[in-house]
Amino acid sequence: MKARSGALARFRSRSGKRGVSTVGTVLESAMVMGWFVVLLLGEKGVSNAADARRSAESAAEESATKSSANECQPQNASVGKARTSPSVISNGQPQAQSAVAMVQALGLGQQRTFPNYVKPLKNVMVQSTSSADEVPGDVNPAGKSFEGSRDLGCLEKPIDTPKGSMDQYRQKLWEQNLKGY
Repeated sequence: MKARSGALARFRSRSGKRGVSTVGTVLESAMVMGWFVVLLLGEKGVSNAADARRSAESAAEESATKSSANECQPQNASVGKARTSPSVISNGQPQAQSAVAMVQALGLGQQRTFPNYVKPLKNVMVQSTSSADEVPGDVNPAGKSFEGSRDLGCLEKPIDTPKGSMDQYRQKLWEQNLKGY
């Protein structure tokens, strides 16, 4: 005990000689720790905002992919607190009149799957929103809304399911139009 109290007495006597008091040291330490807490809370707020933004973007991406893969049927996705609103947009008939005429001239317009190639094109448009959690302090992202959006093309359900292979069509095309060239 004597060794410890002697070391403490020497420290106090040296610190007093250098103009450092216990009260000053405590106040300085409190100020440094106070700034550390402020910076920590600010970082927590920024982190919450970044998480909300990422979840909105991820939910929009996931919903667009699911909707596109599900034959243009809107599918919601859930990532964090994000809410999605997918919608299917028709982009109109493809500009393929001249190509359709040439294909029919070759004798290929009567196949059951041909109408699939002249169906209207569609896109899936997904808007998503997410908000961040509340954080105490000056940097508080609560109440702010973060948005994400994705636009992805999609294929409708085929009109007819093809049976067999394409060999019969290739052979028919060769015999009718291209034989001898």
